[in-house]
Amino acid sequence: MSGKVIDVTQADFEREVLQRSQRVPVVVDFWAPWCGPCRMLGPVLERIAGEPASNFVLAKLNTDQNPQITVRYNVRGIPAVKAFVNGQVIDEFVGAQPEPVVRQFLQRVMAHAPAPRPQRQARPQPERDGNPGRRLHQARELLRQGNGCEAERYLQDFPPGPEASLANQLLPLARFLCRPLRAGKSEADSQLDQAAGALRRRDYSAALYSLLAARTLSDAAHKSDVHAIIQGVFGLLGDTDPLVAQYRAYVQ
Repeated sequence: MSGKVIDVTQADFEREVLQRSQRVPVVVDFWAPWCGPCRMLGPVLERIAGEPASNFVLAKLNTDQNPQITVRYNVRGIPAVKAFVNGQVIDEFVGAQPEPVVRQFLQRVMAHAPAPRPQRQARPQPERDGNPGRRLHQARELLRQGNGCEAERYLQDFPPGPEASLANQLLPLARFLCRPLRAGKSEADSQLDQAAGALRRRDYSAALYSLLAARTLSDAAHKSDVHAIIQGVFGLLGDTDPLVAQYRAYVQ
């Protein structure tokens, strides 16, 4: 297969699909050799993936040989096609669709393609003592963009003052968004991955829902960590946001 059409298995799904989708959309074709509609849809997807203008990777997964991934992503009928961006499913369809429908699906997927990463440049140091308010504002903007690693640089070692309380509240959220995917090692980890993806999409309701689920599923040692992340989301949204009032009752 070409570099834009690959076979994946349970063993390399995290690397080839979840991690790769941080850089380029990955469209997973769940199929099986005995499936007639799969043999109709597969060549259409492969042909489009091979076109010069197609900026996505097609990953083909045999459902008979990889039942754990099939169950994990709730595949109940094949062919099933799921598009991943930033480690999360952003769109999907089931069944052998006509080529125009497939192309429309792929156009929607490409609209959510990860932004290209700029080349490394010397990064300006945060305002350490000159303007804490501006430093906090920059950190919040970075968090809204899902850039936890950069936001953490602005929030750590924050100087004392009126902005310090909010900065300390946001810091666990920044560290959470900076961590790598956990690839669903447990149900709690899976919920945390979903929350991170929702935060990067600015779907804060879905993020809070997944974080609450993760807190419920976490052991006692990690519940406080998830609680701190939730409080960070509250700090990012602000006390006047209706979602904060809605979810705060569940985290007291």
